[in-house]
Amino acid sequence: MEKEIQVLFLDDEESILDGVQRLFNKESYRISVTTNFEEANEILSREKIKVVVSDQRMPQISGVKFLREVKEKYPDVIRVLFTGYTDFSAAEEAINLGEVYRFISKPWKTMELLSTIRQCIEHYDLVVAAKTHEEELEIANKRLKEMYEIQKEFTSTVSHELRTPLASIKMAIDLVSQETVGPINDEQKDVLGRAKQETDRLKRLIDDILDLTKIEAGKL
Repeated sequence: MEKEIQVLFLDDEESILDGVQRLFNKESYRISVTTNFEEANEILSREKIKVVVSDQRMPQISGVKFLREVKEKYPDVIRVLFTGYTDFSAAEEAINLGEVYRFISKPWKTMELLSTIRQCIEHYDLVVAAKTHEEELEIANKRLKEMYEIQKEFTSTVSHELRTPLASIKMAIDLVSQETVGPINDEQKDVLGRAKQETDRLKRLIDDILDLTKIEAGKL
């Protein structure tokens, strides 16, 4: 399986890029190198680049300006600046403005360069994973809100629909208990009395549910 290109190096010196290619040859990912910033933009549009390393002093464009443009187009890409000792102030300013994640001085130390790029890739993976998790949470939260609104509407509708037949049942019990439709014995009155108590209890439960619905809707 071919390794993915994850790092892009931009430098106007071929010897620098040759050394970088040899240095990263044994890494678990591939790198892409170019001396032209336009070609670098083309590579960025084509490949899933995680880290861009640019030299500061180039004939066509400064490294800070190029990385600023990368930030605007690909905000998740980690940006690193190659700089000489005379360009430290520019590198520090770029870091303070968020245009550069880190800078590496020339000539670099082999282990420092390898370690820095590994850390940048890990940082990229963590940021992307966090954004993905946040998006998933937002989708799940939206679905829960939709389901909650449906549940509230259903509860309110059912509660209102239950009140009418319950009122009819209560009225029927009262009519029979008061012997309006004919005489009843004591045992029948006792049964009807218990039925009336349960009917009243059910009415209170329905009223409580409706009150809760109103509270949630901000109407009470």
